[in-house]
Amino acid sequence: MIVVAAKFVAKAGRKNEVSRLAATVAPPSRAEAGCMSYNFYEQPGADECLFLEEWADQTALDEHFQTPHFLAFAKHLPEMIVGAAKIRVYEISGMRDL
Repeated sequence: MIVVAAKFVAKAGRKNEVSRLAATVAPPSRAEAGCMSYNFYEQPGADECLFLEEWADQTALDEHFQTPHFLAFAKHLPEMIVGAAKIRVYEISGMRDL
């Protein structure tokens, strides 16, 4: 399994735009084969945002990066955020419920 954590800061006054943009990419992403979860979070009282995603494997993630909804998202997000997003990819070899 692949876990993606993408953190970024919205430019002043643009957090609502970022949220609307996230709302366009999340539902179709969740419907993709290989998507186990796809969530967007906003830090209350701050401009910080986080995407936390779980993918079955690297192939599913690579295919996600080529979808029209992700490409449109990736085109517009940079103009709405401060600097670059900090994106970490975790490769999980196993997991268990607590």
